[in-house]
Amino acid sequence: MSTKKRYGIAAILLVGLAFATLIQSFSWNQTSHYDLIRALNNGRTTIDAYQENTGDKAFYKGHWYSARAPGLALWSLPFYDGLKAVGAEHWAYKSQAQRNDDEMIWLIGLWGNVLPGLLMLLLVGHVAERLSPGYGAASAVILGLGTIALPLSTLLFSHVFCAFLGFAAFALMFYERQRPPNPWLLWLAGLAIGYSGASEYPMLFVAVVLAAYLLSRGDTLTPRGVALRGGAYVLGGLIGLVPLALYNHYAFHSFFHLAYSSIPRQQQGFFGIGLPSLRVAATLLLDSRGLLTLSPVLVMGAIGTWLLYKRGRRAEALVIAAICLLYVGYDSGYYLPYGGGFMGPRFLMTLVPFLALPVGIALKRYPGPTIALAGASITTMVVGTITHPLIGYETEAIMLWRYLREGLFQPTIASAYGLGRGWGGIWPFLLTAAGAIVLAALATTRTRVSRKSLIAGMGALAGWCLFAALAPTLLGIDHQGLLDIVKAGDSTALNLTLHNGSRYPLQALAPIATVVGASALLLSAYWSSRGTLLRAGARTR
Repeated sequence: MSTKKRYGIAAILLVGLAFATLIQSFSWNQTSHYDLIRALNNGRTTIDAYQENTGDKAFYKGHWYSARAPGLALWSLPFYDGLKAVGAEHWAYKSQAQRNDDEMIWLIGLWGNVLPGLLMLLLVGHVAERLSPGYGAASAVILGLGTIALPLSTLLFSHVFCAFLGFAAFALMFYERQRPPNPWLLWLAGLAIGYSGASEYPMLFVAVVLAAYLLSRGDTLTPRGVALRGGAYVLGGLIGLVPLALYNHYAFHSFFHLAYSSIPRQQQGFFGIGLPSLRVAATLLLDSRGLLTLSPVLVMGAIGTWLLYKRGRRAEALVIAAICLLYVGYDSGYYLPYGGGFMGPRFLMTLVPFLALPVGIALKRYPGPTIALAGASITTMVVGTITHPLIGYETEAIMLWRYLREGLFQPTIASAYGLGRGWGGIWPFLLTAAGAIVLAALATTRTRVSRKSLIAGMGALAGWCLFAALAPTLLGIDHQGLLDIVKAGDSTALNLTLHNGSRYPLQALAPIATVVGASALLLSAYWSSRGTLLRAGARTR
């Protein structure tokens, strides 16, 4: 293994370690998963004994149930049993990180969200390296630190777990396409995508897209080939769904009854999903906690997808495009598109690793804009994750800067041992994240940043800064997002004392991220020019 590959793997492992250092505040989503894990551990499916700690619950025939699909809980149950066996509960209750809270949620998360997040990065890095050699580690680290994959990998939500399974199914199919037909790999892909559906029901969209990807292989389009390969995929998917069916039968005495069916708002449309809305889609992407506003580097992922298509990888490019369109479309029709308190559109997490995959291609072709926007994205995501990732409204994003200015952070493993929630406690995360960035840079093929590319990068950064700082308020995108939250049932979203429609939530954070992005770009330009001069000097000697 070359030195660069070692650097790349080390960089990704450091990102995973950074995930593990944070002990985030808890929320209904996390406690709902935790309640289900505890119930299953006691041989039950009802959460009656714990239901007061969460609002993500369903009432059915006199009992309370977690509103969450059971996949993540079933995956985490053996690890939870192991934690109890070694006495981790005592440490969890005595830890100083979160006062009077049960930090078993964080410990379970090491298995339930940190490990899947790390595995997802390793897979993305591997596939990205095949698509654009020398840029795989950069793609993975940008995904891990510059998108909503970062905060979601530090919270006991099911989104990263499902995104990992969905991308793993794609990676298995991608690998199979490079070799003679192998139904066993497709069976594994089906198993992964099936179990992801037992963890989040919208994974059906990925399953359909990957089925089309499977059938797009021209040398197997015979009746026997389609039956063998398609049958293996479908069989694996059905087996993956068996745990969900058994849980439903045990809990509700029906293989097909879902906990969501007992929540009134989920009974509108198709489990709460109506027709897609362009207005809501714009909010999901462009308001103050929009996917592209906080992670502008994903725009370069879209450009990289187009470059991938032009290079002849049309099937892969179409998979990325289809998953992005389907998820934005479904979420824009959902009655609560942001899914409650979180710093971004968490339901779009599944598309993020797919869209981050071709970032390396864009980095090679357009290094200036990609480096600049990656720097800005990493800044916004890091600041949001270490300060206040569970924001409730678009306009509450203003708190990210305020907490940073005050030096008030989410606790880390250092906080658990008495080092507080200030700069003295946040250093484990910052140190590991910084190390990952440095190693990713060393692992990436040195790309010349020309003067034209430098100017383009600065222009892209300036355009993003102006948009992020001003446009969500001036264009009314944030206000429309608040109206959608009110429509979903939360009348406090338009509380004039807190959210009077005149705030510019990112007016402080966007310039800071711009300075970081510009610094990263200038440093890369210097580094590339220095390498060019050294090579020229070596040739003259």
